[in-house]
Amino acid sequence: MAFNLFPKSPVKGKAADAKPRPEPGARPDPRSPPGSARELAATMKVRPSAPSRGAVRPSAVESEREITVTGPPSLIEWTPALNQKIQVAEANPGLCAVLENAALLYANGQAAQARLVLEDGIANDDDAKISPLAWLALFDLLQRSGDHAEYDRLSLQYVVAFERSAPSREELGNQARQGARPVAAGYVGLTGKLNAGHAPQIANLLAASQKQPQLRLDLGSLTGADNAGAKLLADALAQLRKRCYPLALQHPEKIRNALEHSVVQGRAAGEGYWILLLELLQWQNDHKVFEDRAVEFAVAFEVSPPSWEPPPSSLPVDAEGDPPALAGAASDNPEMLVWQGTLAGSSDPQLAKLAMFGEGRHAIPIDMGGVERIDFVCAGALFNAISRAESQRKSIQIVGASPIIRALLLLIGISPRHFIKKAT
Repeated sequence: MAFNLFPKSPVKGKAADAKPRPEPGARPDPRSPPGSARELAATMKVRPSAPSRGAVRPSAVESEREITVTGPPSLIEWTPALNQKIQVAEANPGLCAVLENAALLYANGQAAQARLVLEDGIANDDDAKISPLAWLALFDLLQRSGDHAEYDRLSLQYVVAFERSAPSREELGNQARQGARPVAAGYVGLTGKLNAGHAPQIANLLAASQKQPQLRLDLGSLTGADNAGAKLLADALAQLRKRCYPLALQHPEKIRNALEHSVVQGRAAGEGYWILLLELLQWQNDHKVFEDRAVEFAVAFEVSPPSWEPPPSSLPVDAEGDPPALAGAASDNPEMLVWQGTLAGSSDPQLAKLAMFGEGRHAIPIDMGGVERIDFVCAGALFNAISRAESQRKSIQIVGASPIIRALLLLIGISPRHFIKKAT
């Protein structure tokens, strides 16, 4: 009898018994809910890559309508070892999904929406109800908005929930005032390419001018401008000038030079470039150049030349770009790096001072008591800066950060050990 040397392969099972394979073109269900704030934080912290070959690029005409400032790179860079992803901590004390979402909204300048999320959370979400930090973040927002009645109402609920007193409005108010003491004036820094996306920051500048007796506006980190962005800033400067507001303009040289190169095109440069240049000339009290540019503007746009109306009083700046009063005040506490106002972008000027301040120090204390808001990109850059400092065996100590800002920094991955209480 003959035998087969190689047995036949087993009969394949029925199609119904086989494991289903996903279709090649299968896509996620669009009805599925969006990812959590933690997932969004992880995905947003990937550095944007260069556009692909098939990406749509701006036309030549659009490119000619923008100006770019060239200069040295920022002191804070996304290093190769850290530019892929910033790892978000898996667990942080007090964090919950409601607080994470609110922190991202507030970082994006949406304070009213952040408040609504927290109010709904502590009423309906089990995790938010037992998170002291979520309650403190809501108290923080209520204090900033001046809603004292709601603050007092929730304080009673806080006592029942945690069997201890809620922080008083005076305590939260003193925290911000203590952080602002070392600096005599508020600080606003504009970064990146000036465009319509800077409207919230410019609106914050005008809002801050209603509360602060003096402000510093730092233009040193602007990398360029388009016509719409230039017009936005020019309109804001004109409002402050007509109000005779004592604004200290810091580092305007780069953007002014870029505007000078642009306006040689005459009317083709766009009205925004012209009016911003004319505003800067008035704030810098450069009468001679202003008169020349005003006549050229009138000829180009066939209008009457603007009149010379410089601000009657503005804060002088020293060689470093700081008003003398501010430099003297900061020297009262040379061992503390003081930040305040709004920090935005990966190359924010206040953040850029961290590396220089840390030279020769093992501990780097940062007073954030006067910080109003930190946007998400700046928070990621701060995470990188702390990682670099720790690789050099330095420690970062964050003092006075408000609860809503502390929540953002915890979400981004900054360890709770970096937050310390201010000595009394």
